[in-house]
Amino acid sequence: MSAHYAIGIGARRDIDARELAGFVRDVAARHGVDLQSATLATIEARGDEPGLRDAARLLDMGVVFLSLENLRARDKDVPTRSARVEEMFGVGSVAEAAALAGAGSGSILLAPRVATTRLACAIARAKEGGESP
Repeated sequence: MSAHYAIGIGARRDIDARELAGFVRDVAARHGVDLQSATLATIEARGDEPGLRDAARLLDMGVVFLSLENLRARDKDVPTRSARVEEMFGVGSVAEAAALAGAGSGSILLAPRVATTRLACAIARAKEGGESP
């Protein structure tokens, strides 16, 4: 069985689909992750962002929107701590928490958060036999 990955996305409003798709491709390539073995994951508050859904289409990937409860359940495993993000969402990094929660129980962080001024991305690898949210 091939490995499954979740690519966690943190972003400000009005996401540019092409910018996000290029960013995800770059981060995944740097860590040897095949996008066909991955799913995008982010906070459900971004479910109304057309740029996120468009980026998923450009990448030919699925996207899962996770509740704050799911993200907070993995916060203890998040190494990055952003005071701004923690104040807004109660997790140190939306991207890292979304990657870990999206990859399921027992998943491990493969690539800690990489960030630009508007986007953040992290990658988690699913535990073989682990359960997705």
